Amino acid sequence: MMGKLSCWVMRCGCALAILLAGNVQASTVKGMRFWQSPERTRVVLDLSGPVQQEVFTLKDPDRVVIDLPNTGFSLKLDAVKIDSDLVSRVRKSVRGDGDTLRLVLDLKRPAKAKAFLLKPYLQYGHRLVIDLSDGSQRPATSGRAPRAGDVIIAVDAGHGGEDPGAIGHSGKKEKYITLAIAKALVSELNKKQGVTAFLTRSGDYYIGLRKRTELARKKRAHLFVSIHADAFKDKRVRGASVWTLSTKGSNSELGKWLESRENVDLLGVADDVDLAQFDAQVAEVLVSLSLEYALGSSIEMASKVLRQVGRINKLHSKQPRQAAFVVLKQPSVPSILVETGFISNPTDEKNLSSPNFQRKLARALAQGVWGYLAEHPPEGTKLALAKRSRPIRHRVHRGDTLSGIAKSYGVSVREIQQANDLRSSSVRAGQTLIIPRS
Repeated sequence: MMGKLSCWVMRCGCALAILLAGNVQASTVKGMRFWQSPERTRVVLDLSGPVQQEVFTLKDPDRVVIDLPNTGFSLKLDAVKIDSDLVSRVRKSVRGDGDTLRLVLDLKRPAKAKAFLLKPYLQYGHRLVIDLSDGSQRPATSGRAPRAGDVIIAVDAGHGGEDPGAIGHSGKKEKYITLAIAKALVSELNKKQGVTAFLTRSGDYYIGLRKRTELARKKRAHLFVSIHADAFKDKRVRGASVWTLSTKGSNSELGKWLESRENVDLLGVADDVDLAQFDAQVAEVLVSLSLEYALGSSIEMASKVLRQVGRINKLHSKQPRQAAFVVLKQPSVPSILVETGFISNPTDEKNLSSPNFQRKLARALAQGVWGYLAEHPPEGTKLALAKRSRPIRHRVHRGDTLSGIAKSYGVSVREIQQANDLRSSSVRAGQTLIIPRS
């Protein structure tokens, strides 16, 4: 008798455990959102809890099927706004077993579907994300077409779409501020002859961090400028800063906190370089040289940008800072990440939300970039050719000799004499000489 009772208790316990487990796993679709980018449609299902999912495509007619076991649906389908180049309609039903929700996305044409789950983050709970792409090669960037010999500058507006970025003191979202400033910056940069700037994203949609640098590489960008707005737990902290890549991570506690927020990973400098044809030592030297150039140039550009921004805005740091941000990991491209201010600070948030201030900031950023290009125009560009065609002027200092000046510039004494109509080799302090280019 006791044996039968024990067996019965065990069975009931198992059944109760299964029932409780089922209740724990039960979830509800609370929201359904669409984000359209130039490359894809992103569908986001907001969930009350984690789910298991099966996502697949069917033909004749083309559609995407999303099966969610043990899941409810608390929306009205006619209230779901479909912003998509691919999806024409959303349908729902319950499968024969009675506890599996089936959502069907009717497609305008065949598409590939990729699905993944996201855990709660900031104001968002559990989410199921379905990315739909049809493989068409539509342009993924905006801006005028590059002209032969132009300096190409990629301007990256941080965050976007499903990722709002930091949220300000009064609710302003970083993704909107960065896009507005990025658009204004592209407009300013394109005013200069010999420069073509473009946006990595031109609307409210998300682009992966690696994809942003990939877009810059496809456009053969010479420079990369990423625009962000900062946030910190102490709302008194404010001011702009400019970051460059650090191969060792960060050199400040704030940098470490920011890196964690931006999902930083280890530096992979070889991703951009085909090293298969070289032995290990040569490959290491090539990558080292490429990094040395990019890091040094990035710091120079960051310094000039900071100097200009400091004229119109409070600086959080007067010197360039370093961190291992993913969007800066381009070994051969000078890259900076501009934190335009702390939107967690009421004053900074008010400024960064103002169109007038955004334009002023964009002009300051452009002037900093132009200042860098005036001294370091990329080889093969019209700006580099123009710099070489300009005469070099040397102001003679006490103790200078004509032979010493000629040696320092790699030209002959006779060439300097001819360029300046000098009849002797004597020079005087304060005299300005034209130095012919070697």
